[in-house]
Amino acid sequence: MPQSDQTPTDGGRTGLIVVSVIAALCLVAAVVAAGLWVSERSEAATVRADRASSAELDASYRDFATDVMTKLMTIRQETLSEDVDEIVGLIEGDFSEQFAPRRDSYEDVVTTTNVVADGAVSAAAVEHSYPDRAEVIMAIDQTIGNPKAEDNQDRQYRVRVTVNRHDDGVMKVSGVNFIP
Repeated sequence: MPQSDQTPTDGGRTGLIVVSVIAALCLVAAVVAAGLWVSERSEAATVRADRASSAELDASYRDFATDVMTKLMTIRQETLSEDVDEIVGLIEGDFSEQFAPRRDSYEDVVTTTNVVADGAVSAAAVEHSYPDRAEVIMAIDQTIGNPKAEDNQDRQYRVRVTVNRHDDGVMKVSGVNFIP
């Protein structure tokens, strides 16, 4: 009787080589896929961080513009000079060039007429935002009390406020434009 040969045949070796190559390719594909997944997660985390940072900066722009406009639209006789000093410290550029030289006449008119006003920003949103400046649009309600008038006057304004942010993080308002 003939005895069978116990050594693998060429077909068996070829199959083993094919399986080994397929296994190696699968391992390489898995390593590449894992690397891409980690890279995408890292990019997604960076995008989320940038968006959060941008949202925080927008909130800072909006809050600063709201604070300045509330101070600008609120008039108190007893603290008028200090209030105007504070406003002058919060503005720059064209707005400062227009407001600061007229502060004395503004204070004289307010003092002479005994006008008081309460201003409140009812809505505000960042229209355009950049790392160094933003434009904030807002709606402002103002109630003006004048001793010569029987009733207070309610007024509503829509404005676009330009806020500049300097390298040290300090913000200043450089423009206030009324929107018709």
